[in-house]
Amino acid sequence: MQKSGTATTTASSFTNFLKSKWRSSTKDTRHYKHVPTDIERDWVRHNALKLAFESDFKAPMHRLLQAGGCEVLDVGCGAGFWSLDMATKYRLSYFTGIDVDKNILPVNPKPKNVLFQRIDVMELPLPYEDDTFDYVFIRSMVDTVPDEEWDAVLREFVRIMKKGAFIECVEAYENLFDAGPAMSTILRRAFANSSSPSPPNSPTTGVPSGTIQNPLPNRMAAIGHLMGMQIRHTHTPVGLYGGAVGSSLLEYWERIIQSSRQKWIQDKLIGEKELEEVVNELRGEVEEYKTYMSWYSVVAQKKGYKGPVIRFEDVDT
Repeated sequence: MQKSGTATTTASSFTNFLKSKWRSSTKDTRHYKHVPTDIERDWVRHNALKLAFESDFKAPMHRLLQAGGCEVLDVGCGAGFWSLDMATKYRLSYFTGIDVDKNILPVNPKPKNVLFQRIDVMELPLPYEDDTFDYVFIRSMVDTVPDEEWDAVLREFVRIMKKGAFIECVEAYENLFDAGPAMSTILRRAFANSSSPSPPNSPTTGVPSGTIQNPLPNRMAAIGHLMGMQIRHTHTPVGLYGGAVGSSLLEYWERIIQSSRQKWIQDKLIGEKELEEVVNELRGEVEEYKTYMSWYSVVAQKKGYKGPVIRFEDVDT
């Protein structure tokens, strides 16, 4: 999707807060009770990204997974939708989903080639031997690991990857683009009454912008054991104008706002009447402004594989 003119961006730090509402942070040890709306929101996001990227993954793993015997690690799996989809499609390979919160993990999952474990990626080393996995998949995890810990966590993932294995990270860029005044109102009110220091204002919206962090692609490029890094981008509309993807992401954001509503009002971040007006305006606003998000998939391969090159040939049956 091509955009003309200068894209208007909202506050990335607040966007990160909103994105984080669908999962618990590894830094927060409080017990979280995952209600159906949390899992439903996870499901909406999963399907929106599947449509946006036109597949569940971008790493060159299809034939290997199809051939069977691959060990796959799904990091921060949440309710396990990605692992379950993949395990159903690739019955001869094996999938392990890990998440810090055991309460959201599926119970008695089917099919039988998928396993879910409660594991905190901040507790290193991870309980896996060197050279265990053929493929490590990470999605929407950038905000759950402290910035200063990401390098160590990525190196740990590389340790447990087999030589020649692939690692893939799928993340949203920090900003919402072409956001209108209703969303900006929420942002300004939230930061105006926040006890935490606000970042500098965005030059285009006048609302706070996020702090600069070292992106995952840069971190992966700095790891000497990885090679052949490729980055793919996609833009996802937020609104009915964007068809199935846009409708799903509009629902995703509406669910986030609805689940945060009570806390925002209790904390006096925004008045109930004002929030109601803003929510009523959002659906029409995203259509008018053509609001959208941007995502990337970064894939790299672990060095050191010296075995035979595996070739696949299509044959008619």
